[in-house]
Amino acid sequence: MTFHGIVRQWCKLYRPIHDDEIHGNRRFFLTDSTAGVIELAKNIKPAYSPCVVMESNVEGDGPVTMPVRCYPVYFFVRAKNMSDGDSAAEAKEEAWVHAQNFVAWLLAKHNQELESNINGDFARIDLEQAYSGFQTVGPLEDGWFAVLMQFDRLEPVNTCLNKDLYLDPCNC
Repeated sequence: MTFHGIVRQWCKLYRPIHDDEIHGNRRFFLTDSTAGVIELAKNIKPAYSPCVVMESNVEGDGPVTMPVRCYPVYFFVRAKNMSDGDSAAEAKEEAWVHAQNFVAWLLAKHNQELESNINGDFARIDLEQAYSGFQTVGPLEDGWFAVLMQFDRLEPVNTCLNKDLYLDPCNC
């Protein structure tokens, strides 16, 4: 499962968000870039607060044999009244609570797989680096605020040479 698949799964299970696209309650959005996040904020209906937006860019760093991919995840909440500073602060705090609840769920799933000796999607997540960065974002369009959390996940690279992929297997 991809990391955005993990985030989508949480959005379907987490009661305050409960992403259910089939019944018109879409609360998980995938976009290509940071610019896409900002553009998406212009079109999210106010009733969809809270929601999660995730970038699908492939980026990261690390040694060639063990790169670390970065996954930006935005926990969005809409302020009820933009002219009230308290409302904006409450929206940011609520977004932070949702982000913390996601991390708690991720940690529980991670520990569950480790204790069961399952080398699954959750066990491979590097939770030591999960808090590599977070910040509030906003105000965006129409009173939206977000907490951006940058998650890092170790993904082993397939370093076995597949000679079938080359025109001349003898020269690779």
